[in-house]
Amino acid sequence: MAQQQESRRVRMTKRLMKEALLELMEEKDLMSITVTAICETADVHRSTFYNYYMDPADLFREIEQDFLDRIPTPSQILKQNNQKAILETTTVFFDFMQENKKTLQILFNNSSSNNFSARLIEHLCNGYIPVEENPNKLEEHFRRIYIANGTVGMMREWVNQGFPVSSRKIAEMMYFLSTKISQN
Repeated sequence: MAQQQESRRVRMTKRLMKEALLELMEEKDLMSITVTAICETADVHRSTFYNYYMDPADLFREIEQDFLDRIPTPSQILKQNNQKAILETTTVFFDFMQENKKTLQILFNNSSSNNFSARLIEHLCNGYIPVEENPNKLEEHFRRIYIANGTVGMMREWVNQGFPVSSRKIAEMMYFLSTKISQN
């Protein structure tokens, strides 16, 4: 029981520091945010920060990873060999994106976080994007890269435009475009 309470406390402390960093990043670039500023905003001691993170960039990487971990796994998506189930799973994920608009805008647009898009593209290429078997493995690779970059670009634009279409509609557009490209 004590172990579980400690774990809950740790999760809460980390959440406070993540929220503080995101709040600060609404006004400043990651590179100009200090540990002191994060600790003051989160109302935690510096030593608490250093118990979990080396620096603000380390904390930011965890925020990025938290988002990447929320993406449905390839097995959740691809084992569902029917379009309706795939669209349902991705629609739920896009609903999550809408609920976390502020965080996603920071992840996609902060000049210090340019590697987030690259990490997301890599994440999608590693098992998420099926392409037709092709004897030319290089062509398969470039199709995956093309689909992943297009997907990330659409996601970024969807977030930045304030979600001009529904989660279901963006899921459908991405599904149909990806399917068309992967089968050519």
